Amino acid sequence: MRLYTRCLFARLPLARVWPVLLLGLSSGLALAVPQCELNGESVSPSNGHTTAGKSGVMRCTDDSGPVRLREQTLRDGRFEGPVRFVMASGERREYTVNARGNRDGVVREWDARGTLRREENLDNGQAIGEQRVYAASGRLQRLDYVVNRRVALSIAYLEDGSVSALRCAPVSLLPQDRLLCGHDGSASNVTLYREPGQVSGTVSLVAGALVRQTLVNEQGGLVRSEEVKRSPGEPDRRIKRVYYPSGQLRSETDLLQRDPDVLVREGVVREWAESGQLTQQTVWVAGREQRIEQWYLNGQRKFVQTIKREGRNEQRDTTSYWDNGERAAENAERNGRLFGWQRYFSETGVLQREDEHGPRGVLLRRKTYNGQGALDKEERFLEDGSRI
Repeated sequence: MRLYTRCLFARLPLARVWPVLLLGLSSGLALAVPQCELNGESVSPSNGHTTAGKSGVMRCTDDSGPVRLREQTLRDGRFEGPVRFVMASGERREYTVNARGNRDGVVREWDARGTLRREENLDNGQAIGEQRVYAASGRLQRLDYVVNRRVALSIAYLEDGSVSALRCAPVSLLPQDRLLCGHDGSASNVTLYREPGQVSGTVSLVAGALVRQTLVNEQGGLVRSEEVKRSPGEPDRRIKRVYYPSGQLRSETDLLQRDPDVLVREGVVREWAESGQLTQQTVWVAGREQRIEQWYLNGQRKFVQTIKREGRNEQRDTTSYWDNGERAAENAERNGRLFGWQRYFSETGVLQREDEHGPRGVLLRRKTYNGQGALDKEERFLEDGSRI
């Protein structure tokens, strides 16, 4: 399921859009000069001397410019209070500027046909509380609720009123989230749509917390699923599964979730080939890998790696295998570098070579063995790689 994330588009304060829009005119045309008046007197918003100490509504018009009408309130020479813009396209914007010059209160935008397209609530320039976006038809398209500068609740609607995306808070924030987010005491069961009549997935929540969700492709096949299992006194288990187009399970992530807002990896992650053969399993503890295993498609083990940590040091011990099940190598790494003795074997399991690496990963010594596993040659290496 696609959880909706609201995108905040950076926009200049509309009080500053006026000169920017004028500069955007093609260089081949003379710059349009708006005619502005305040209390019946001619003023210029770019010349503070003409507005110093004055109060009232400044009205600027420009029949040939991108902004046809600008109305802005002044108080003692400062732009503070209601603002209204009418664009050449017919679009209209209204909001209020506070003493700091930031938008404050309700902000509304209309399209050229007079349809309300956006309604926001701001506190000193920051979104707060209910935010609404409307489609060209006037139907509600998105409903957000912002708490502490974070979108805590978000509901996206299609033209027919069906829900296309959903994000819930742990408490009810608006009447619209009561049933959708499971704030009525029972689990919700919401079908999500990518377009009218075409299902994209399902989601079930209790008190805003996920119970399960699914994502399906355009043909209705399961793409991904997620469920949260809860037991009294125990941390939640969040299980995510991804599927091949054939419907065969591709991966499963089964992790503990001790904090509702932070998912620290602790549990098991498994991956399968489309044939159904398990190919990898990783055990996580406290956000770190502890053991990794891989398998060949024929079912034979490919390698086993264990990870140990002590302070800032990490050691990985790996045993690799040929596809016939015989050992291929035994390797040890410390902080990403080979360290100590490394052993390499033939497909029949006979020792072929041993390499010794120093603390910095530099090769110090090498032993090679014949086909029967007897020592054949021993070499020592200097730091520059030369042999002695």
